[in-house]
Order: sequence, then structure tokens, then C-alpha cells
Amino acid sequence: MARILILEARFYDHLADGLLAGARAELDSAGHAHDLVTVPGIFELPAALAFHLAAAERGGAPRYDGFIVLGCAIRGETDHYHHIATECERGLTDLAVGHRLALGNGVLTCHDEAQAQNRADPARRNFGGQAARACLRMLALKRDLGLAQ
Repeated sequence: MARILILEARFYDHLADGLLAGARAELDSAGHAHDLVTVPGIFELPAALAFHLAAAERGGAPRYDGFIVLGCAIRGETDHYHHIATECERGLTDLAVGHRLALGNGVLTCHDEAQAQNRADPARRNFGGQAARACLRMLALKRDLGLAQ
């Protein structure tokens, strides 16, 4: 059984609820334990993940086998959406590669609310569940390559 940390951005609570439900259902059905950390928005996800990794390295936080990040940015009237989404994704990628993390990315970047709802809803596109499956697949790959305990 793997131990997974879910980091979720709650900027859009109704979308976060769907993403989290999808991820939790996937992990529960596969029999994996998981904990949850909540941050205000997607921009904070890379920092929260980096904080956790540093604390775990020092023995001040539990170690996890894999990580799932969930959240959403919806295009608005300014370029803010683009900058926030780009920096979130860059930060997550840098951490995943630099620390060899089994990371499932469920951060939505959508043009409008309807697109976001379709992707967050576990009964439709279920991006939360997809992120959980990606995390578990990357964890299996790490194990296959002798990189995980």
C-alpha cells in the first residue's frame, strides 16, 4: 500500500470538491492511504510541495510515496491567468524531475467555467481521478526501475 499526499488549491471550492472526490475515489479503490494539504490557489502548490519535501527530509513531516496536485485556473480578462498557470506548472515540473517524484498533475487550466466543471466532475472527465492514476503509474514505474522503496 502506497502513502500519497494530495495537495489541493481551494480557489474555486466547487471545482476543488470534484477534483478531490475523483482523486480520493481512485486511491480508495486501489487501497492506498492518503493525506490532504490545502492551499489558497494553484500558485501556492509548488511552494507547498517544496515545503513538505524539505520538512520530510529533516524528519519534521511524513514521507510519502507519491503526490497528487489539484486545482484550477480559469482564463479571465487579463494575463494573470497565463502567468499563474505557467509558473505553477513550471514549479511542479521542476520539483517532479529534480526530486524524482511520482506526481499526478490535476491542475486544470481552462478557458471558462463550463470547461472547468466538465473536467473536475468525477462523473464526466474526472481529472482528479486521472491525476491519481498518473501518480500511481509513476510510482509503479519508479518501483520497476528500483527507485522506490
